[in-house]
Amino acid sequence: MLKPITAPENKAFQDHLLTWGSICRNLRIWDYAITYSSPLAMPLPTTHTYGPDYRFYAGHNVQGVLSELEEPINADLRDFKIWMMMKTLENADADYEKLTDTFMNGHYGPAGKTVKAYVRALEEEAQVRKSACTCWQGAPSRLTYLNLAFVIRAQELFDQAEQAVKADPVLLRRVRFARLPLDRATLAIYPRLRGAWLSEHGGPEGFPLDRETIGSRALATLFAQIDQRIAEPARAKERLLAEGEIKRFSMVPATVKLPEKFRDRARGTVYDFTATMTRNYGDVVKVVRDPQAETGVTNRLDLTGADVTDSEKYVLPMPWGLYGTIESKGVGSAAIKAQDIAGPGYHWYKMGTFPVKPGYYVYFFWSWIIQLDVDNVFDPAKPDQKFELWARIRFEGPRFPHAKPGDKDAICVERIVLVSTK
Repeated sequence: MLKPITAPENKAFQDHLLTWGSICRNLRIWDYAITYSSPLAMPLPTTHTYGPDYRFYAGHNVQGVLSELEEPINADLRDFKIWMMMKTLENADADYEKLTDTFMNGHYGPAGKTVKAYVRALEEEAQVRKSACTCWQGAPSRLTYLNLAFVIRAQELFDQAEQAVKADPVLLRRVRFARLPLDRATLAIYPRLRGAWLSEHGGPEGFPLDRETIGSRALATLFAQIDQRIAEPARAKERLLAEGEIKRFSMVPATVKLPEKFRDRARGTVYDFTATMTRNYGDVVKVVRDPQAETGVTNRLDLTGADVTDSEKYVLPMPWGLYGTIESKGVGSAAIKAQDIAGPGYHWYKMGTFPVKPGYYVYFFWSWIIQLDVDNVFDPAKPDQKFELWARIRFEGPRFPHAKPGDKDAICVERIVLVSTK
């Protein structure tokens, strides 16, 4: 996804298309231009692939390309990407640098050169870090180019871009919109960035990323774009969703320690995933503050809620598992039984020990309503490495053991941990 079809990494798809092209003269390509893991639409450098891709398609019987780029507000650099798609589809041999300059200077004015510098820096960092991101494997944990040094540099570039157009509200709004995916990503991985700073500098002094400032700017940008791009009847709902996302990012403490249970494990062997990193379908499972949670937040499924369907199925034993998207099959599973619950409150549960490959995610319950991408732990140099898979979960209410008077039926999943075994 981050490299054109002609790259060696994409040879399998290239060969697949060539086979079809040899027997069919009216092919169509369905492409994806955003990331779908939670949170949606992280920074994704892809515009440099349009020319090589479209030239290859044109030479092998492809008659049309559909690039799925929904999310009219959150999608990364959406205005730039759509414009580049259209111009490159008109002429696949068009010069990438000239097209980029035309858009940047025309759309961002005096800030165009700096926004372009950000785009180039993003492309270069993705190549250096050899990110294996795809649209379905685009969780922030997989976007290796979103590291501390790059995020600081990128935020500085946008500070310069905003300064260049501060007197022009239209251009400033456009620059802020281009900055929005970076701001959302910074908020999504803020504890990781701050942890990296603490490791490098020994303390928080001088840390240049202020979460409150970034969150306020992101929310203001979201509201401005909602008013501009969303039909009036739907704006109130979109504002609530925007507020909910920014609030969710800010719930996790700025510094998150490893779970106490795993602090004696060897450095670099523990991979910790908090509640804000999961994919919660239909917003039925809520990310809420919880003083009993080690991180202060949890995924709470309120089984008495009006939006929970088939609530009678959420009983013990509770299934959870590991699924491989490439193999399209389950690769591990377990069930938490009543006798496994040692008492009230949170407890750690172990699913088992499994290899983890690209495209793997953890799911919870019969409904799979909570999912978490965990394939960022995969190391190509150790393809057979195995991981213990744990989750910290609380069962409460009368349908579960150790219920306290007055508790509602609910299941809370606070965090998931993978520990490498060798």
